[in-house]
Amino acid sequence: MSPSSAKRVVTKYPIDVESAKFSASYVVAYSLLYGAPKIKAFTQEALNDARIKALAGLVTASADPQLSDEWGNPTRVRITLKDGGTLQEQRDYPIGSTELPLTEAQVEEKFMDCAMQTISEDAARKLFAIASTITNRPSFGDFWSLLRKA
Repeated sequence: MSPSSAKRVVTKYPIDVESAKFSASYVVAYSLLYGAPKIKAFTQEALNDARIKALAGLVTASADPQLSDEWGNPTRVRITLKDGGTLQEQRDYPIGSTELPLTEAQVEEKFMDCAMQTISEDAARKLFAIASTITNRPSFGDFWSLLRKA
């Protein structure tokens, strides 16, 4: 990763949910096993997952002087397979940045993941529909009533 990113990231296994957000070994292992980490990835239950712990022990992370902070927030992931082969991917900008914005489907997925922590899926879908048309709405009455139910 870029040198400035490497200053904020650790490779040791996290001791709590907050430190999991900055643990390259945890996030990479979780992602390989379960896909992109969402809210449920940052729970004590997920941290106790033996499969994640085992895979995290194989992850290393370091600063790469070839990845300049001057042109984004570059990160390169390289996976070495048991047979010696490698898979590699590089992103110069984080997903969700101005340079690499979320798609409408990704925004909805992220909204639903967050909203469903406190409200029903039906209410979350209604809230998303309202928020998606916020600039064209003459009133917020239906919006506030959905939030009051939470």
